[in-house]
Amino acid sequence: MTLDEISAHLEIQQVLYRYCRGVDRGDAEMIAGVYHPDAIDNHGAWKGRGIDFGAYLVPAMDKVPLIGQHHITNILIELSGEHADVESYFVAFHPENAGDTARLALVGGRYLDRFELRNGVWLIADRVVVLDVTRVLDHMNDWPGAAYFPAGGRRERDPSAATGVGAA
Repeated sequence: MTLDEISAHLEIQQVLYRYCRGVDRGDAEMIAGVYHPDAIDNHGAWKGRGIDFGAYLVPAMDKVPLIGQHHITNILIELSGEHADVESYFVAFHPENAGDTARLALVGGRYLDRFELRNGVWLIADRVVVLDVTRVLDHMNDWPGAAYFPAGGRRERDPSAATGVGAA
C-alpha cells in the first residue's frame, strides 16, 4: 500500500466511526457530516438524502429511555482512484419503544457504502444497509454492577461531553 492508500483507509474508517458516535450520542450534525450533500442513504424504512438521516433519527431515538451502541467490526475497502467501495460489518444494540416499555434490538449487518474523495475529503456518496441478524432482547434486567459506573447518555448528558472526544 502507498501512503495515500493508507491515508484513505484511515480517513474512511474515521468517517464510519463518526457515524456510529453520532447515532449513539444523538448528534444529528455529526451524522450529516459523514455524507456528501447529494448522498443517498437506503436505511430500510427510511430512504433519502444522507444529510437528512440524523434529523430523522435523533428525535426518534431521544424518545427511547435506553442508550444504544453501534460497533463497526470488519471493514473491507476497495480503492479505485477517488472512489472506494466499502463493506463494513456492524453490530448494534438498537433501543426502541415497544408499547409502554423500552427494549433493545440486537442487529448485525453491513453498510455497503460508496465513498468518494471530493475537495480532499472522503465521505459517503451512497449507502445501503443490509441486515444479516436481528433479535429482540426483551425480559432484560440491568447488571447489578452497573451502579458503580457512570451511565452513558446522549449529547451533553454523556460523560464524554466533558472530554472533547468526538468533537468535529
